Amino acid sequence: MTSSLIATSSQGKPASQYCASAIAGALAAAGTRLLFGVPGGGPNLDVVGAAADSGLRFVLAHGEAAAVIMAATCADLDRRPGAVVVTRGPGLASAVNGIAHAALDRLPVVVIADTVSAQEGDRISHQRLDQAALGRSVAKAAITLSADDAERTAGHAVALAAAPPAGPVVVNMDAAARGLPPPEQDGRPPVPRPDLAPLAAALSSSRRPVVLLGPGALPHVGAVRAAIVGSGIPVLHSYRVRGIVPDSSAEAAGLFTGGTMESPLLAAADLVVGLGLDPVELIPAAWSYAAPAILVAEAPTGSAAYFTGGIELVAPLPAAIGVLAAHRDGHDWPAAAGQRAKAEVTRRLQRAAAAAPGSLAPQDVVTTVRAHTPPETIACVDAGAHMLVAMPLWPVEEPRRLLISSGLATMGFALPAAIAAALCRPGEPVVAFTGDGGLGMALMEIETAVRCRLRVVVVVFNDATLSLIKIKQRGEGQGGAGAVDYGPTSFAAVATAMGAAAASVTDTAALAAELAGALGRDGPTVIDVRVDPAGYPAVMELTRGAAGRNGIPP
Repeated sequence: MTSSLIATSSQGKPASQYCASAIAGALAAAGTRLLFGVPGGGPNLDVVGAAADSGLRFVLAHGEAAAVIMAATCADLDRRPGAVVVTRGPGLASAVNGIAHAALDRLPVVVIADTVSAQEGDRISHQRLDQAALGRSVAKAAITLSADDAERTAGHAVALAAAPPAGPVVVNMDAAARGLPPPEQDGRPPVPRPDLAPLAAALSSSRRPVVLLGPGALPHVGAVRAAIVGSGIPVLHSYRVRGIVPDSSAEAAGLFTGGTMESPLLAAADLVVGLGLDPVELIPAAWSYAAPAILVAEAPTGSAAYFTGGIELVAPLPAAIGVLAAHRDGHDWPAAAGQRAKAEVTRRLQRAAAAAPGSLAPQDVVTTVRAHTPPETIACVDAGAHMLVAMPLWPVEEPRRLLISSGLATMGFALPAAIAAALCRPGEPVVAFTGDGGLGMALMEIETAVRCRLRVVVVVFNDATLSLIKIKQRGEGQGGAGAVDYGPTSFAAVATAMGAAAASVTDTAALAAELAGALGRDGPTVIDVRVDPAGYPAVMELTRGAAGRNGIPP
């Protein structure tokens, strides 16, 4: 039997090189610029070489999950498929968390893995997993790439990742596989002819509508702004879409998470209109508002089930935005009602418990960083208690300037995402907000930022605790301090050992001074901030309510 490692394709190349060239070429044709990963030998290195031949830059990461987060972030910013190469077995298994992030945030990523060839499966057990089943469990699809029809299969994989709803596709390279079924057709059924009469009727009779924006609205920023800005209708954004309506606009009312900070506005509304919402972003709290909800999306999302009595209309978003624009007048909201609602949330967050001497309140960290960084700064926010202040207190004027793992809410996101943002947007300032727990999961990627000479500022909310979990922890029966508390760590010392500039700070003046130096430095800076978590329970109460403190996930 001929080994897949030495078999030759009909084009005269070794089969694995032929397959690698096919997938790299398909990615390059789709506009992909970067390939991330942690390669093994053989076919993996063929992919790295083929990527270079096709004009893709390879970025070596330390962890596969981090590499996928990097690729997903580039997909988000570039609006092109991201690309990752990993080795078989442990490589693909380690990538699963990143793949899950891309899946739940609907980001197109092609994950390329070598595999134990089907021809040799009976003989080889080492590192052999059912990679097709593993891939299908978290990705849109798992596809085998062989030399039989490599160009067509590679093109299908890349197109499938980008086809709505976008998401990750796992490509298992088995160059010697034979008799594979042809790829299925890409795409989804066409959007039905819009029946937006219910939306028009509801808007025509509404006096106090509120608009909720989700990821489906991202391709239609101009149309949304034309329909909303100047109307006085309050707009709430999901985490992923902050900035569709600029925060400086009178209509920008802050965040919609399904929590309690938006409650006063929603309680006063007589109609809720959702455009492009994805329920994966919303916390599982009960919906308690009387106003009817009409949700418009270009494919069924199931979002109506989240809103008691909600109605989901499947229609092109531009048509729904047009209906909204035609009914933007005639409401009786007070002037700048959205801006006033957001300002009240900001005031309440900033009044949360002050920090003890020798540390900073988390909200003061965010406002200080924002005050000392340019308006175009991209902020990447990790999951953790600090996100409850970072997301509402970081104003943005454009979408994709405030990034977070929203659907999966995974820790370990911020640093890899910031690395990708710096690579995709060279010259633009990038900040990563992370906790000690999240940075611990991605710590070695500091070396990646050093090696790539990336101007990334990593701000660590260091309280040696899983603060978000500690808030939710009951007094008895849930492990006590041993379940949530770490020992003290000097992240500044660790970062210095990796070659990054670093400092520890305990007050706003020192933080501001370090930021000034970091923004002019050619390479990453880690600012280890000693924060006081005492205010987090009050922040949780404001943003998530009592239910949030009783176990609702972030």
